Amino acid sequence: MNTPQPSPNRSILYGLLSLAGGIGFIYYFIWRPLEAMAQKQDNISYSYKGVGIGPFFVVFGLYLLIMRPAVLKPAQMSQGQRVIYWVMVGLSLVLAIGTFLWFKHRVGELGYSI
Repeated sequence: MNTPQPSPNRSILYGLLSLAGGIGFIYYFIWRPLEAMAQKQDNISYSYKGVGIGPFFVVFGLYLLIMRPAVLKPAQMSQGQRVIYWVMVGLSLVLAIGTFLWFKHRVGELGYSI
């Protein structure tokens, strides 16, 4: 019995969705609040999760667009693909944490506290 091979188009679709979602998160949860704080507006809302998730999605979306893995589950990947996958997940997490720390520093510079 032949099992159908996954299409690389699925990686492209998920990569584009992840990239678009990440850019949306960055705009909504990082850019807009910082602009409002720079203009000294009141009642500013932000989300810790949104600050971290946006950069994670951007990096992971770029991974999917550049590498175009045939399968999206690490257990089904070859050893080399799995190493690259986990390195990219790690880089995504480091970038998310770094972005949060930068956001926290920038908020302090603008005279607000988190």
